[in-house]
Amino acid sequence: MSEAVRSLGTYYLQTYGCQMNEYDSELISWMLEQMHYAPTDDPATADIAVFNTCCIRDNADQKVYGRLGEFKGFKRDNPNQVLAVSGCLAQKDGEEFLQRFSQVDVVVGTHNLTEVPDLVQRVQRGEGRFVRVERVGDSFSLLANPRNTHSAMVTISMGCDQWCTFCIVPYVRGKLKSRPLEQVVSEVKRVVREGRREVMLLGQNVNDYGRDLTPKKDFGDIIRALKGTPGLDRLRFMSPHPAYFTQSVIDALADNPATCGGIHLPVQSGDDEVLKRMRRKYTSAEFLDLVARMRAAIPDLSLSTDIIVGFPGETEEQFQNTLELVRQARFRNAFMFSYSPRPGTPGNLFTDQVPEEVKSDRLQRLIALQNEIAVEENRMLEGQTIEIMVEGRSKKDATRLTGRGRCGRLTHFQCEEDLTGRLARVRIQKAFVWGFQGELEACESRLGEWSLVPPAPSIPVVA
Repeated sequence: MSEAVRSLGTYYLQTYGCQMNEYDSELISWMLEQMHYAPTDDPATADIAVFNTCCIRDNADQKVYGRLGEFKGFKRDNPNQVLAVSGCLAQKDGEEFLQRFSQVDVVVGTHNLTEVPDLVQRVQRGEGRFVRVERVGDSFSLLANPRNTHSAMVTISMGCDQWCTFCIVPYVRGKLKSRPLEQVVSEVKRVVREGRREVMLLGQNVNDYGRDLTPKKDFGDIIRALKGTPGLDRLRFMSPHPAYFTQSVIDALADNPATCGGIHLPVQSGDDEVLKRMRRKYTSAEFLDLVARMRAAIPDLSLSTDIIVGFPGETEEQFQNTLELVRQARFRNAFMFSYSPRPGTPGNLFTDQVPEEVKSDRLQRLIALQNEIAVEENRMLEGQTIEIMVEGRSKKDATRLTGRGRCGRLTHFQCEEDLTGRLARVRIQKAFVWGFQGELEACESRLGEWSLVPPAPSIPVVA
């Protein structure tokens, strides 16, 4: 190893939360690498350690607090290490991090990511400890820097104006701020030219895009502008709001061949009174009508969702309404949670909180129903061949590759060759709650060129 390589500093980055947090971590990584730091998996020896945090639920907070405790020992052995906390929890707790954790040097909120390099250097010069949680600035000036070779995330907006009573996002991410349409399209085309074949458009409410621009734009304008982009094989987005899924947006998605049918559509509850208390701006009937119109326009639509049980005041009858909506909507996947009160949100002030044991019971019943539906839906694809984009080796079995179909479901299959970033056709052998186990039939030998794969010896199917 050369002396130049040996002398590089290192950084450790731990990310919690949603795709927006993952995107912010890509920006942080790029800034640290511009400072000539290289990534490491060893937090104890890293010169810089960053925790990019989430605060959507209380257990997300506790994970970060517990992990930070380990760094007291790390910093005793490595006193020059700079420990930074960024993201939503940093925005929420601010100065409290410095008071509670003597090992923390820098706290950077969601609006101040661009200050990370300067603050780290000031700590290294011995100028003290710093907190930056001002609600000014954004990261739009930082170009997307994807860590994957085949996929990229591109942010189209920041913040949220919906103020759902259970959600802390508007308090830590701020009000809606959309990027100019031309900037979004330019960045997507740039990452595609660099070899990324799949793009994920990101926003707290991605389809609320453009309301704040002059002249106003909408999410459909982006989808239409990206139609026919050379090299863009797959277009995904996270996370839309049902109230802003207009027919114009649905038509734009249906008209763009790159649009993937796996769409996340958070419903949160299936009861109208609970939805009203959540301030969700739609009824259960309107949600199901939206699902029907989307399925009519996008034949390969495969919906996932978010559901909260035990919201303050929820009765057993209202919970049964949620179960009924799940039966009718038939989601292929759901992220299901019991309500977690967040300080500062209206939901935290409701006096009719549901007991924890009731929430737990309802959550288990919902999970059982959704898992049953997921397996039924997935079994319909057994014996069929689907096209997936290979994401890499399975974390549990290095002899298997894993990827996702346009439907968003995971698929595992045996393969010795590394096909990461290529498209593959896989015959589904067995369906599970999480996705599929399959057999490779064909793959790209190079971009756009396919070759058949000779039959492999029979391998037992395992979960």
